[in-house]
Amino acid sequence: MVMLEFKTERLIVHEITPDDLEHIHRKNSIREVEEFNTIGIPKSFEETVKVCLPVLEDQASLKRSKYGWVIKEKETQDFIGEIGLTLAAERFRKGEIHYSLLPEFWGKGYAFESVKEVIKYAFTVLKLHRIEAGVATENIRSIKLLEKLGMVREGVGRKILPIRGDWKDNYKYAILENDERDY
Repeated sequence: MVMLEFKTERLIVHEITPDDLEHIHRKNSIREVEEFNTIGIPKSFEETVKVCLPVLEDQASLKRSKYGWVIKEKETQDFIGEIGLTLAAERFRKGEIHYSLLPEFWGKGYAFESVKEVIKYAFTVLKLHRIEAGVATENIRSIKLLEKLGMVREGVGRKILPIRGDWKDNYKYAILENDERDY
């Protein structure tokens, strides 16, 4: 099994391994990270493992549908966050991305750098036609990121996200394989 890895100027983005689960658990346990997260704060490490297990198991599949990567600073090897891509049925040639970083790494361009690499991979290697992302309408940072990546807001899902016992609105963003982008 070949593990997918991307290297950028400042980052190493590699597929999730069991060794990364503790870092993911700690990140997902931070209130600021959980603010717009639909899965909420994990009650235990075992809950984090259960959420990540389908991604780990899919790594051995010949027809992959779930990808998950951790983001690390190249120089220090410090864990920064994670990013994922879930594919729809093959005939649709589309996938949905999600990402989250530790708060101390917000606003430094790391999300842009890593999501850009996953989008390039999805279009050039996986030959996807469309990549989507959903974002809570109040999540201004992610909205700016998606737009900087060239994604287009296509609509709003009213009261579609269950976050901390309340229903939140969600913007749907997408980018197509032939949309203009500078990466």
